Amino acid sequence: MKRACIAALLLLVAATAAAQVRENITVSLVEVPVTIVDGSGNPVRGLTAANFELFDRGKKQQITAFDTIDFAVRGAAATAPMNPAARRSFMLLFDLGYSSPSSLQRAQEAARRFVKQSVQPRDLVGVGTIDIDRGFRLLAAFTTDRELVDAAIASPADFHGADPLQIANQRSSFNQDPLVSEELLKKSREGGAGGGHRVKVYAEVRDTANMMKRESASGLRKRVEKQIDALGDLARTLATVPGRKQIIYLSEGFDASLLQGRSAHAELTTEKQSVRDENELLMKGEVYNVDTEGRFGNTGGLTTLDRMAGYFRSSDVVLHAIDIKGVRVQNTVTEGASDNSNAGLFTLALPTGGLVFENSNNLEENFARMLRRQEVVYVVGFQAAAVKPGTFHELKVKVVGASAAHVSYRAGYFESGADTVADKLLTDAEIIVNDVPQRDIRLDAFTAALAGDATHSEVPIVLEINGEDLLRTPPSDGNVMAEVYVYAFDRDGVVRDRLFEKMRLDLAKAGDRLRNTGAKYLGMLTLPPGEYAIKSLVRVPGSERRGFVRVNVRVPGAGEIAATPFFVDQQPRQWVIVRGTTVDPQRFPFQVGGESLMPSAAPRLRKGEARRFALFVAGAAVGELKVDATLVRENGSSATEAPHVIAEGESAGLAKLVFNCDPGGLDPGPAALRIVVHRNGTNDLKTTLPLVVLQ
Repeated sequence: MKRACIAALLLLVAATAAAQVRENITVSLVEVPVTIVDGSGNPVRGLTAANFELFDRGKKQQITAFDTIDFAVRGAAATAPMNPAARRSFMLLFDLGYSSPSSLQRAQEAARRFVKQSVQPRDLVGVGTIDIDRGFRLLAAFTTDRELVDAAIASPADFHGADPLQIANQRSSFNQDPLVSEELLKKSREGGAGGGHRVKVYAEVRDTANMMKRESASGLRKRVEKQIDALGDLARTLATVPGRKQIIYLSEGFDASLLQGRSAHAELTTEKQSVRDENELLMKGEVYNVDTEGRFGNTGGLTTLDRMAGYFRSSDVVLHAIDIKGVRVQNTVTEGASDNSNAGLFTLALPTGGLVFENSNNLEENFARMLRRQEVVYVVGFQAAAVKPGTFHELKVKVVGASAAHVSYRAGYFESGADTVADKLLTDAEIIVNDVPQRDIRLDAFTAALAGDATHSEVPIVLEINGEDLLRTPPSDGNVMAEVYVYAFDRDGVVRDRLFEKMRLDLAKAGDRLRNTGAKYLGMLTLPPGEYAIKSLVRVPGSERRGFVRVNVRVPGAGEIAATPFFVDQQPRQWVIVRGTTVDPQRFPFQVGGESLMPSAAPRLRKGEARRFALFVAGAAVGELKVDATLVRENGSSATEAPHVIAEGESAGLAKLVFNCDPGGLDPGPAALRIVVHRNGTNDLKTTLPLVVLQ
């Protein structure tokens, strides 16, 4: 009886422990992008979740999420929200070591047309180079800014951009960064007087090729291994980028025999006598006189290749190789001819699940074929428990009930958790481009389109940065450090202006205000008419602590009006005010009747406490406007008293109205200020300002 009680007690303890373990297990959604083509290389459309079976480490999983993105359907803006897992990210990788000058020039021209004519607005494109001595160099991170990509393609060997995150062109439209002029860029493309960079690049490529010819076979093998290692490092770097990454490797390829040994084809080439001599030595037992690595392959090189392929699979990166040499003519008659093969490209691409496009003098056709295969992306998702964070899980996807000649999908994933690298090391560029939420630093933003001329307008940006979050990082030398990145993306994904500032806040002077409130950053963008996504990132240098926020703004053109409401900060002196370098200290943008009004980026009203809000209307005068404003709750109830005008003002092309607003009997919770602007001879202009009513 005593043993039975003990056993029952042990069972109870075990059950309690198991329940506690179950309570601590983290479950996350794993999304697997899948592309499917038929026997003709065309994408397979019209599939549903029922057409997919998904296996995690051999165990079939229940599909809980499913999405289809067809990139053939055009119309969406480059900045339109999109599931990052479905993004198509292309890295144009120019091989400067294994490419002839003429082939490299053809690759540049084809790559430029590919970006201009084929990729979709929401596709991300990056540019990089790789050579044997310097490894991989990133010229442009994955971005929608086609101007940056075009500039990098024009001069891949010596391009240097000014943007610290490498997602915007090296010069802003109105900042006029004096790095690369439009005339020089044009000449570089045309190979004219400004094309000296191209001549220099080709000379370096030629010199490298000549030097390689003089090296021993052992030295050549080491150089190939170094190149493969560089590709593996690139794949590891891309592990944190969401979605499938496609490296488009533009190269003539290396001699595959340096890794795999002499091919059977060597019997038919000028190497046949060497093969016969080696056969005789082997028959005599003189193995020590035979270059076994050259004959049978290099073990170390093959190990390096396997390691590289593993990095590609675990990082969800695929390498597609395009043979930029064009049509290869196999010549076995002419004295001195060698094995004219691109087997080295197959050696790199196939282990990653990629393809090789070869024997074509039309590189644009190769690009089009590759893109066609990825026109439709299915995103299949399932719930996965994180039992051991950081563990890699292999995935397998089966397609049922459909004709599928080739299925490409994510090879696997790492369990999420606090200790995994992938959870911590998302790059700043990817956060901005993909609108990835960041909550380590609470951040709110406000932006406005003020009056300008027919070509551009001033667009101020106000960022409110939570002080407690900044102070969580131990100060350096009594100072709190922060970096501010602001990018204005137009509908095409081009960055039309950007800001980068480093803030150094002295705790001796600003510590109390930081602890009680925070820092308020004020910057000024200059933008042409159009619609923009203003994306801002604040990070503490030397850490992975960041905050991200996005706001949309429309800059009116000639004859258009635009309304911008904002609540006035009642106590701006409680903030640490940081004015950016683009802000004129003698000209504050928010002034009415000689009074400076500091906007509140995140308006919060207290029940029964009146607040002021301002309405700036670009392209209008005060006398021609009539404004109806209503404060409402989510349930439709409105404040007992409507806001009323208490001050007016004007500046060039900008009407300014200040209202008094009393939340009245509104209960605490989310609310909104609804504004209708009436102007004679035009349609009503409606705008809404979200806010929160506090107790």
